[in-house]
Amino acid sequence: MRLLSWTEVAERALATLSKQERESGAVYLDETEIAAGTELALDAHRVISTGPSALVFVDPTPSVNWGHACRYLLVDRQTREVQSILAQFPPFLRGAPPTLRLIWKGENAPDWAMAVRR
Repeated sequence: MRLLSWTEVAERALATLSKQERESGAVYLDETEIAAGTELALDAHRVISTGPSALVFVDPTPSVNWGHACRYLLVDRQTREVQSILAQFPPFLRGAPPTLRLIWKGENAPDWAMAVRR
């Protein structure tokens, strides 16, 4: 089975957004492939990827500082399954990796609150 492209991963992730996330949120895709069986520390959660995967971060309120409700999406690039993990903190507390890109900015989300540019 063909792996999802990064564009297809982004489409799968954006299809999961709530109305509020779509209007006011920011969504980031880390374009580093996660190998099957990799254990990830996502905020207070430990998750193991079941297949070659991609990590997406959904921030519903990017203008709020410090910890607040957010979520991670683990997108299996082979099975196309999307796992949502509730969290309180972003993946870029110590800076954004160069592989992280902004794939969605809601029309009500301020430009200054974006961690990286498109």
